[in-house]
Formats: sequence, structure tokens, C-alpha cells
Amino acid sequence: MLNDKENTYLAKWLNDDLSSEELEELKQLPEYKEYKKIVDGLTYFKAPPFDVQPSLATTLGKIYRPKEAKVINLKPVVYTIAAAASIILIIGIFFNKVTYTTNQGEQLAVVLPDGSAVDLNASSTLTHQRFFWSSNRKINLLGEAHFKVSSGATFTVTTKLGKIEVLGTQFNIKDRTNEFIVDCYEGKVKVSTHDNQQKVLQKGEGVFLKNNQLIEETVSGDEPMWKKGESIFNSVPLKNVLDELERQYKVVFKRNQIDQKQLFTGGFNYQDLTIALESVLVPMGVGYVVNGSNISLSTQ
Repeated sequence: MLNDKENTYLAKWLNDDLSSEELEELKQLPEYKEYKKIVDGLTYFKAPPFDVQPSLATTLGKIYRPKEAKVINLKPVVYTIAAAASIILIIGIFFNKVTYTTNQGEQLAVVLPDGSAVDLNASSTLTHQRFFWSSNRKINLLGEAHFKVSSGATFTVTTKLGKIEVLGTQFNIKDRTNEFIVDCYEGKVKVSTHDNQQKVLQKGEGVFLKNNQLIEETVSGDEPMWKKGESIFNSVPLKNVLDELERQYKVVFKRNQIDQKQLFTGGFNYQDLTIALESVLVPMGVGYVVNGSNISLSTQ
């Protein structure tokens, strides 16, 4: 979104009320060329000139004129509505958002306007403003992503369960159902939950949410394991592990016959479904029958 000063300048520019000093300041913004495109485009939608005195005389004349049947010409109204709709359309397109989404079994590399890099894990969505990025580096994330942030203004990622603020770093966020994990691989990040719990993380540090409390943990390696084609879990409910298997392999588990609350420690790779199923289900004493993309689970 625009900050207050940019909002004011753009409004004054559209009203031909921008001073030369303000215009020069506006020209220094990276988004100036895009501003100019909007202003130039809107000149085609200016309403016809309106002279108050002749219009008042005409109106008074109609008031005292005997009533008679008449045809109503709607063209001026249509023109005004069309012009307004065009302006709304232009502004709507200009200020809309960019969204990236991955499906099951997919990963996606995204380069943001400032050169920051984001890798999206499977079944994840990332959204940001299309323009004015340099002064408003804000991301909305559903799912999991790894970030390499370029230096610049404050970079903020908002998820369902918390907010992460950084100034140039590498970190991973996982915000899934019943899971919220942030791991820092370089630099420094500030993690805030929606109930105002806060932790500042440096390289090799992480936090996860358990029973509505942020718990600190140690992070090893230089990037998350999912970027290497593996998922690792430490005392995690089996439900979460099955959810991740579904995301990575495009399968659906029938789970009503097993206890999904039992805790799993271990992992699986993304290359071979059979090996992945054996790695997770056999140690947990869970039997399975594969029927295409549907897998029925049962207690052995």
C-alpha cells in the first residue's frame, strides 16, 4: 500500500496542485514512471467543463416552465459513469496484488522486485503489492517458504499465526495447520505472534509454537531440509507428517482408523513414495493399502 506522503502527492498531482519541489521529490521515487503512466492515462477521462451560471439559468427556466412530456437523454450520465468506471479500473489494475501459488508436489522459486529470493514449498501461497515495493516490502504467506532478503527497508512477512520482520537475512517460515516454525540461517529476524509474544533470532536459532507458547530451538545447516528434498520431524503428531506427505506426493490418506496424535520422529524424502511411506508408517505400526492416489491406513 502507499504511504501517507505518496497518497497525498498522487492526489495533488491528479488535481494539478503539486508544487515543483514536491514533483521533484516524487521523481526520485523508483515508482515515478508508473505514477506518470497513471496520470497520463487519467487525462483521457476528464469530465466535460461545467459552467455554473448558464446551468443555473437553465435550471430556473425549467422550474417555471409548464410541464410537458419529454425524452430523457442519458448520454451524459452514461459518459460520466463510463469515465468513473475507467478510472476505477485503471487504479484497480495499478494497485492490485501479485500472488504465487504452488500445488501438491510443486516448489516454486520467486524473485521479488528488490531482488529478494523466495522458494515456496508445496501447497503454499505468497502475496505482495505489485507496485511501490521499495518503500513497502510486505509479504503475506500461507504455507512454507524460505527467504533470502536483499538489504533495504524493513521486510515483513505476515502469516496466520505471527509476523516476521527482517533487515536482510535468510530464514524459513512454516505456517501450516497446528504448526508455526521460524528458523534463521543468516542475519537477524524478529518473530511476533498475534498475542504479542516476541523473540529475536540470530543465525542458528529458531522458534516453534507449542501450546500457544514460542519455544526456542537450535537450527543446523545453511538451509531447510525441504529444499534438499527431505522433510525431518522431531516429536511431531503423525497428522502433521501425513499432511506433509500429501503435499509432496499428491496423495490422499484415509486416516479414520489410526491414532494421528501419536508422535513421530524421523523423516522422508521426496523422490520415492514407497520408500517415504515405509519410512513413516512402518515405525509407527501403521498398515497401508495404495489405490492410485488414495492410501488407506489401518492399525497393524
